[in-house]
Amino acid sequence: MAIRRQQILAAITKEFLALIRDKEAIIMLIVMPAVFVLIMSLALQNAFHVTSVKHLRLAILDRGHGHLASQVRDSLGRAHMFKVVILRPPAEKAGGAMTRLRQEVAVGHYGLGLVLPPGLTGQLKRHLTGVGKHKLIAPLDLFVDPALPAQVRGAAIASLTQTLQAAQTAELLGSLVQADPKLNGEAITRALRPVLRLKTNTRLAPDAPVPTSVQQNAPAWALLAMFFLVIPLSVTLVKERQQGCLLRLRSLPVPAWVLLVGKAVPYFILNSVQLVMVFWEGVYVLPLLGGTALQLGHSPGAIVLMAVAANSAAIGYGLLIATIVRTQEQATSFGAISVLIMAAIGGVMVPKLVMPLPMQHFTRVSPLAWGLEGFQAIFVRGATISGILPEAAHLFLFGAICAFFAGIRFRQELRPQDLRRIGKMG
Repeated sequence: MAIRRQQILAAITKEFLALIRDKEAIIMLIVMPAVFVLIMSLALQNAFHVTSVKHLRLAILDRGHGHLASQVRDSLGRAHMFKVVILRPPAEKAGGAMTRLRQEVAVGHYGLGLVLPPGLTGQLKRHLTGVGKHKLIAPLDLFVDPALPAQVRGAAIASLTQTLQAAQTAELLGSLVQADPKLNGEAITRALRPVLRLKTNTRLAPDAPVPTSVQQNAPAWALLAMFFLVIPLSVTLVKERQQGCLLRLRSLPVPAWVLLVGKAVPYFILNSVQLVMVFWEGVYVLPLLGGTALQLGHSPGAIVLMAVAANSAAIGYGLLIATIVRTQEQATSFGAISVLIMAAIGGVMVPKLVMPLPMQHFTRVSPLAWGLEGFQAIFVRGATISGILPEAAHLFLFGAICAFFAGIRFRQELRPQDLRRIGKMG
């Protein structure tokens, strides 16, 4: 055990020394995300919330099983802003359905959740006839995802309010036509008076902060820099092949997994330092320059878990690519391009919210999207460890699969016949 520990420490020390000599890698992994976070957060501070959103998911919980929900769905469908889902639970399960809807909006499954109470149509008709005309109809509950940008939220609520008022007018005027003998100016005036109001609730999690551009850019660019370790890690392994270092390592009684751990630990530490630096910059430096301070939520444990999970995924991917490429050109080109593609798909460069709906679904294939959604759940929705377990599990699994195949590949490379071939190539 003591010998194995000495071997691991020696491998880690070797990689640390190689990394320290590679000043370009340190600049890329630490300075680059810090600069990007400052520039992008300040540049997009006012424009970040001005977005054109299509197909925002709206759930209508129709507790009265009336036709008003269908009218609202048809009207909103023509506007192409909402994708409407109508939920009609049995009466005995209506209370639980409302709680579930609130939870699903809180975690971002729906952007909005509208609750239509039972007896709403009857209340509208009583308003028309003047029965109880001095009693206002209770506001309709509207749950709003706290991660929706402010202007998107305002536009969505305004559109929904107009649609409800139009549906109310159509409902009441239809009743007036049926009651033609009583048609008079007073009844028409009463029918056109808006009585359907919304009671919005954006605070679905305790003290959930309003999202800002820095809550998009800080974790996004930090994750991008994490995955960019694939370049220095791959280049280092290519140089070891070309310079004959692998031949010398093979002569030592050191297993392949010890060498891989030695390569992984320095980058794990470097990525952790980079992440702390980016978040510290968002919290303390950005406000000094006129930007909005980064709100970190209320669960340090969840932040640590997401950081470790994202770090593991980035290192696993870096090790896999490092064991596949054979030249420095392949390492830099394939490594950079693959990470940039994952970043573009994952919502790092363009926020997921402004993407078309099919593209939003496609982001789920990118590990950077898992990391970004996990951090934003903590920062924006106030998620705790239990709230980000799915994203963390996906990242750990991705990293483990990549590391597994990297280990197989590296062990094969350390076979004597492969090392002799590599030595001749060098």
